[in-house]
Amino acid sequence: MNADIANVISNGLVTGCIYALIGVGFVVVFRATGVVSFAQGAFMVLGALIFAGLARAGLGLAVGLPVMLVVMLVIGGVIYRLVFARIAGAEAFVASIATVGLGIVLEVIALLIWGPEVIAVPQLFNFRSRVHVVGELNFSALNLFVMGLTVVAFVVIVVGLNRTPVGLRMRAVANNPQLAAYSGVRVVRTSMIAWGIGGLTAGLAGVLYLLGSQPDPVTVYSLGLAAFPAILLGGLDSIPGSLVGGILIGLLQAAIGVFVGGEWQDVGAYCVLLAVLLLRPQGIFGSAEIGRL
Repeated sequence: MNADIANVISNGLVTGCIYALIGVGFVVVFRATGVVSFAQGAFMVLGALIFAGLARAGLGLAVGLPVMLVVMLVIGGVIYRLVFARIAGAEAFVASIATVGLGIVLEVIALLIWGPEVIAVPQLFNFRSRVHVVGELNFSALNLFVMGLTVVAFVVIVVGLNRTPVGLRMRAVANNPQLAAYSGVRVVRTSMIAWGIGGLTAGLAGVLYLLGSQPDPVTVYSLGLAAFPAILLGGLDSIPGSLVGGILIGLLQAAIGVFVGGEWQDVGAYCVLLAVLLLRPQGIFGSAEIGRL
């Protein structure tokens, strides 16, 4: 395995994991509330900025990351309760446009509070420490942390949705909100949890991206929007699809960056998006009903 292919695999997997975390929150929100949320990029920005503030205050990764996750869980739930619970039942187009406005508002608030400067955090990983796999393929400690945490997040979400009473209520609301309400399920509270999970996973994606590159808020926000090809490829309503779609788009972009040029990475991803919309609108794992939205 030569160095170029090794770079494609290592960089593609890490980027794909970040896309997958953005996507899984999107899917949970969509399945529970029917809202196509364009606010994931803004949640990424908030998560990255909150974590950076905690890290600079002296809280390490072991404390700062859990605190950020709890804060983002609360922010996501509160936003649903204050805004989207009031437009529940509205046309999907109306709710989706509302998330565009929400994303812009959250980004502007973040810029006003923290400023547009690069989000700097203390170095939390030994970047020289690497694990050799095969040939020229090596993974840094940060790479392994990103991939491992992504796997843990997916396992927790899948088990939570399928093995817990909260997950059962979320699936009931996703299938038929009115029938769930008649059965005693608190639809608004359940939807708040779904939005909280969406905020949490997007915030986690923002932190993992921050640890590897220390970007500015606008770049983080743009990455959240760039995840949509991965979400559509996997399927809007498929949690496994968000992981597969994220990994595939991450590998594609890494290959384009190595063999064609970095300026073509987003072009390649959005070409995939157009191809999916034309040939298989529901994505790889999405249901046929999603393809008709």
